[in-house]
Amino acid sequence: MKLVAFGITHKNSTIALREKVAFSKSKLKKAYNLLKEDSFIKEAVIISTCNRSEIVAVVEDTNGAEEWFKSFYMDFFQLEKEEIEGRYLYKCKKEAVSYLYEVCCGLDSLVLGEDQILGQVKEAHQGSMELKACGKILNKLFLEAVTTAKEIKTKTSISENPLSISYIAVKQVEKQIGSLRDKNVLIIGFGEMSRLAVEHLLDKEVASVYICNRRKETLELLIEKHNNIHYIDFDKKYEAIKEVDIIISATGAPHYIYYKEEFNNYYEGDKPLCIVDIALPRDVDPAIGETQGISLFHIDQLKDIADENLAARESLVIEIKQNIEAAIKNYEGWYQCLPVYPRIEAIKNYSQQLTDEELDKMFKKLSHMPQKDKETIEIIVRSLVKKMWRKPILQLKDAGVKGKGEEMASFVDEFLGL
Repeated sequence: MKLVAFGITHKNSTIALREKVAFSKSKLKKAYNLLKEDSFIKEAVIISTCNRSEIVAVVEDTNGAEEWFKSFYMDFFQLEKEEIEGRYLYKCKKEAVSYLYEVCCGLDSLVLGEDQILGQVKEAHQGSMELKACGKILNKLFLEAVTTAKEIKTKTSISENPLSISYIAVKQVEKQIGSLRDKNVLIIGFGEMSRLAVEHLLDKEVASVYICNRRKETLELLIEKHNNIHYIDFDKKYEAIKEVDIIISATGAPHYIYYKEEFNNYYEGDKPLCIVDIALPRDVDPAIGETQGISLFHIDQLKDIADENLAARESLVIEIKQNIEAAIKNYEGWYQCLPVYPRIEAIKNYSQQLTDEELDKMFKKLSHMPQKDKETIEIIVRSLVKKMWRKPILQLKDAGVKGKGEEMASFVDEFLGL
């Protein structure tokens, strides 16, 4: 296999490093262009979330892939060698395949078994297809990994109580200040994480949820449904500080949306304020956490609660990995057969063409024969030809599964001349 996975995740890096290597929309397009231009990369999918910045790829040669991707990250994100050394993951061949399946199942997430990563992987694959950066090998891999993850989540109890970073954020606030009942909350941004946070907050019976977003129309249905949800214009995000006890921020901004100096001009310090920043890059200037009365948490500081979740679900990991291993065998079999598939197709095309030609010649000589009899003869002949090739085609596939695909493909080319 010439498959590799390279990246920087919450398991091997700091939030500061992940901020540096996050693929914004503009960087994503630029990165894909660079990857497509390099002959070393045959196919690629970039997965960029708050917890990971990764590239899954088909490469020219796995032997040089680790150094190639390390150099790519250093050049693209302008990193010093010491910033990335020892802080990245590299998987190749079957390990890369297994790793993607585990990511899709939520086994590599901060919150074990969380559902959001599956949508993010699908979105990453879709983005790669739109930019024509992936082909049949990664298309098959990502479709199989996503399908397998869905089946496993349905099959195991890990899907019965789906958790998310948003849930952990709300739990962190509860751990910090106690009951959230009658508290006022400000949500910055209204992407998937913010929507989930709102649901969890409503379950906690908060007094009011103020949602600060650039577009009011995306909130209209929610506001109609809940009389304690209110819209705040994004430009008034500082003014809203004095009204709330809690801030949860999850925008896609490439820079801080709250800076210390301006923030302190609005925060009066008359009551405690708990802020959870679950964005990456971060939304909230870390220096704000130094202000008296403010408790500020970023995504990596939610780890304690995530670890509690891990302990509760750890027994499911073995079962999930067993399911993954079985699914990977199917993909491996397909991959190993790639050299023989074109030959099988050539055999089928050749036999069909030859059969068409011979039947045509025969029926011209037997023009007096009734049409019904011609149809019967055609069915018998085509069935016979299909049966003649069935065993050789099965043997070709079997050779591929056993890792002899290249060898058998060469033999077919030489022996049959197709």
